Amino acid sequence: MVSAIFAHATPSTLMFLGDSLTAGYQLPIQHAFPAILQERIGTQNIQIINAGVSGDTSYTLLNRLEFTIQPTPNAVFLCIGANDGLRGHPISTIQTTIDAIIQQLKKKEITVILAGISLPKNYTNDYIDAFDAIFPTLAKKHNIPLMPFLLNDVAGVPSLNLSDRIHPNASGHQIIAKNVEAFLRSAHIISSKNTFIEDNKSDIIRAHDSTD
Repeated sequence: MVSAIFAHATPSTLMFLGDSLTAGYQLPIQHAFPAILQERIGTQNIQIINAGVSGDTSYTLLNRLEFTIQPTPNAVFLCIGANDGLRGHPISTIQTTIDAIIQQLKKKEITVILAGISLPKNYTNDYIDAFDAIFPTLAKKHNIPLMPFLLNDVAGVPSLNLSDRIHPNASGHQIIAKNVEAFLRSAHIISSKNTFIEDNKSDIIRAHDSTD
């Protein structure tokens, strides 16, 4: 997977858009993974903004998007749709709404990084499979980087989640931050010097799903 990100400002800004998984449900904001990631990479070159809102669906995020992305960030790490899935919303509706979010971000020349999420096993296999497929489908359509599963190494591990077994605890967010950082580096989005990897402005932002 290869990505190029162009600087709009100094320091560059990376905004995390999502729901309670991003906001850090029942945790102090400094214990949510975006804040931990900021500590890991420093603030000199990249400023991280946690714009996650607990309870957000793809629809509510789309409705607040124009306001939320002011001032315009350089890049957005997007992980949304879990609440849509938990409420059993139609797959086509979820995909269409997340598609609209990505389109709106790209129209503003914001680099989009997409993260996948899944659902508890008490939903039907067909629904879970269709839900899971939303994220690689949209990543391929828009040619954007995809982190396949935000909660890798955390989901289903009791010691890393709150008593509801859905939301990560502080220890879980530490692992998410480590995994997100590793993904951003392996996808050539953040350099070893903790800066966005840039290319000539005449080039397009490009990415390959490693599964292609």
